[in-house]
Parts: sequence; structure tokens; C-alpha cells
Amino acid sequence: MKGTWKLYDLVVNGLVQKVRFREETINELFLPFLYRMARLQRQKGRRLIVFLAAPPATGKSTLVLFLEQLAGDIEGMPVLQAVGLDGFHFHAEELGRKTVRRDGKIISMKEVKGCAESFNVERLCRKLGALCQAKEVSWPVYDRQKHDVVEDALTVAGDIVLLEGNWLLLQEPCWQAACQYADYTVSLCADPVQLKERLIQRKIQGGKTAAEAAAFYLFSDRVNVERVLQESVPADTEWELTEDGDYQER
Repeated sequence: MKGTWKLYDLVVNGLVQKVRFREETINELFLPFLYRMARLQRQKGRRLIVFLAAPPATGKSTLVLFLEQLAGDIEGMPVLQAVGLDGFHFHAEELGRKTVRRDGKIISMKEVKGCAESFNVERLCRKLGALCQAKEVSWPVYDRQKHDVVEDALTVAGDIVLLEGNWLLLQEPCWQAACQYADYTVSLCADPVQLKERLIQRKIQGGKTAAEAAAFYLFSDRVNVERVLQESVPADTEWELTEDGDYQER
């Protein structure tokens, strides 16, 4: 895939990072999507809730923040606000009390935090319901330094709320109940081999040895990747992560 790369400054987790996307991707994929969401929001005459679901390591958190920034630069665009699913993890103390089956064994949910079962989906549904009723809604976030959820960390007030997460389109009843609140859905897919490499490198950068990172991938990350890719319902729009880290329509 050829094209001109453009660099952008983006605030991610409180830090300014350089991100890059092809100019063609912005003009032919991202901007048409944003204009489509703006039209849909105006047609409905109310807040629009959009889900973006993807397996780990597809860059979804960075992508939605970039779309928020891009939308903010367009004159007359409804306010788009990007938020994440991670604030709906059960709190660390509760995860320590919960269990889940993995490879035929019952283990602490804390060992595989990030799996679908480690999220409080009922609470997510209540927050999504609130978004349909109230102008401003408090929203929890996951603090990666504390390794726990921080309640009421931000206020959601956008005209378009773009929610990203791994499990938003999972074909299980509790997650499908949450999906009923979405006016529009987007999914990202990727080559599992590419995601494996990205996930292992992420753990190494976080301080694990190569052997520890590979073992964690096999025990936890691999299961999550396969589950998202194989057990999610189709989205209204499907994008694909390319080998060089950009995106294209599937």
C-alpha cells in the first residue's frame, strides 16, 4: 500500500505522542466516516453512540483519539468524544475474588484481567442508558499506574460518543444487550500473526523478558485475540489493520 504519510501530535494517556497515518487513509476512510456520523447525528437529532470494536493491539485507543482530534478540526462538525471500555473492568479487589475457567482450570480472574468476564457489563449498560437521557454523564477510566478503575474520572458531553473496546460486539447475551445502545458500529480486524508480534513487543517494552512476554501471550492475549475475531457479530463498517500499521476498508 503506497501513499504519503503524515505525522500528528496526539495526547495519549496524558503524554504527547507522534502518530502517523497516510493522507489517503484520512481523506478516503476517516473523513468520509466522520461526515457520515455527523449526518446520522443530525438526522436523529440527539446524541449518537458509536461502537468501535477490535482485538488487542490493533491501535483502537489511539485511532479513536485521532478521530476525535480530526473531527475537532472540522468547522461545523458535531462534537465527537472518544471514550474507552476499560473503565468498566471490575475493581482490582473484586477481580481478586472472582474466578474464571482457563485451560480446564479455575483461576483468579486477576490473572487474565482483560478477558470479557472481567468487565461489569451491567454497569456499562446503565451508563449507556444514561448517555441516551442526560446531557452530561460521568465516566470511569482505567488508571494504568494504579492498575485499577477510577470512578467519575471524566465527563461525557459529546454529540457523538465513540466508544472503543475489545468486546463490544461479542455475540453473548450480556454484550449484545449493551450493543442495543449503539447507533452505528465499526470493527477492526487484523492478521493474528501480526497481533501476536505487536502484543509480545508491548509486553517487552513494559519490562517483561522475551520469554515472559511470549508465555503471557499464549496464556492470555492469544485467547482474547481469537475470541474477538471469531466470536464477534458483524459491524456496520469493517476496517482492517495493514501490515505497516495503517488502516483500510475491508
